[in-house]
Amino acid sequence: MFINELPDDCLLIIFGQISGLDDLVNCYKVCNKWSQLITERTRKVKYLVEHRFFWNRGSRNYPFDYVYYGTKEPIDGTCLSTLFPNLIIADFSDTFIEKVKHEEIVTLVKNMKSCKGLIHQHSYFYPPKESIFQYCDELEMVSTNYIDQYIANKRVNIKQLNLWDYNLSKFTRRKHYFRNLERLHIYSDGDEESYYHVPRLRRLKILELYLLPRDDEDIYYGFKFMDSFRNLQSAHIYLLFDDIFVDESLKHESLRDLVIEFYISEYNDNYKWNEWKSLFTKYPNLKHLALRSNWRLKNDHVKQLVRILPNLVLFDARGCRQVTQEAASYVQDYNRLHGRSIKFYFVGNYREIHSDWPHLSTKTETISQGFDFMKHCFLKDFGQLSTFLISNEYRSINNVYSRY
Repeated sequence: MFINELPDDCLLIIFGQISGLDDLVNCYKVCNKWSQLITERTRKVKYLVEHRFFWNRGSRNYPFDYVYYGTKEPIDGTCLSTLFPNLIIADFSDTFIEKVKHEEIVTLVKNMKSCKGLIHQHSYFYPPKESIFQYCDELEMVSTNYIDQYIANKRVNIKQLNLWDYNLSKFTRRKHYFRNLERLHIYSDGDEESYYHVPRLRRLKILELYLLPRDDEDIYYGFKFMDSFRNLQSAHIYLLFDDIFVDESLKHESLRDLVIEFYISEYNDNYKWNEWKSLFTKYPNLKHLALRSNWRLKNDHVKQLVRILPNLVLFDARGCRQVTQEAASYVQDYNRLHGRSIKFYFVGNYREIHSDWPHLSTKTETISQGFDFMKHCFLKDFGQLSTFLISNEYRSINNVYSRY
């Protein structure tokens, strides 16, 4: 029996196992029958993303509603608008821009009526011919390394903003701010001016911050930046500085989850523990704390933090070389004496965190299902954080489009 003699249902099952964009396009061109079946398969696709081998460890086991691109060969984009009318998120990285003609990308974007998220980060060697953001009317999630006038015009609708290699001062000085923003991810350099012109983002729930030090700067002002977001619930910080600035006059009572990933010198005589202690007194309602790879954190520091934070239930000190069983024993005794239930993890028991908190994901992915910091961000390093967190409302909206 030839493959084309199989019933349509069987062919659809086979095509359902194909997630590579180039493979689907090639199958679409085989004959009219295959074109119709491939179109039926791809109209249910919600996410078009770049396959990143390093992040996914070479795996290509994508869900049915994902299609990825990862080959170096050019892709015929003339059929893309036909194949993918119901995308929620499209990833137009340099790889995609190099493989698909610009006019074909524009046609695809114009046809994506259900699109809520766009990833468009280009290198400075390949600047875009024109902004494709001008063709997206319903965007709520944006990942880019530039904010053009078309993004600024949509600022009211944008709920998630992922800025890569974008100057922090440019963001904070803009006249128009993203007042409905709920998640902000920034990889940036900054200067002192950046922290005094911060937009008042009243709805911001999640902040992920990676600030690069400038040549003349040795103090970290990122926590001052955090102070501006009074309703912030979760923060993920990558720290490259030795010293921090702390405004002790402000309390931040809404913060529940805090991850600080350290990349600082092991030997620094200027390490000011009192500043760090003052910082944590600002967050009285903190429940989940990670201080990862801080080689200068000591057992006594752990003991003090447990006493400072009355609502703490999870303390992750993995990678902190000077933290030992002594600290773990102290936490156990403290729990018993004060009726607390703090879970503490360090180099001696770090594997237990996965069995104790099985719902917390370590999977590296571009898109995570659920607007949930603890589930999708807490256990991950900064470089593993998802570009977008998809809430249930996007999935239900897309199901409506998929019926047509």
